[in-house]
Amino acid sequence: MNNVLWIFIAALFVAGALTTWWIARPNSLANRAISIDVLASVITCGLLVGAAISGDGLLLDLAIVLGLLGFLTAVTVARFIERTGQ
Repeated sequence: MNNVLWIFIAALFVAGALTTWWIARPNSLANRAISIDVLASVITCGLLVGAAISGDGLLLDLAIVLGLLGFLTAVTVARFIERTGQ
């Protein structure tokens, strides 16, 4: 079980690094918004893996809050892009 968790941590680290690289590239606003939402999802998954490793319930609460904030951010940016036509 411990090896599986380390594999998940490594996969999340690679996904976070690739997403950060995608955010840093000069892209459109929509691409950056999607990348930031994906990064929030990767961090949320990292919190969930951390909760599985440590057994700490606080990390689950943080994952729920970050998931909700990521969703609200994605909806807000989508409405902004729709109104401005970028």
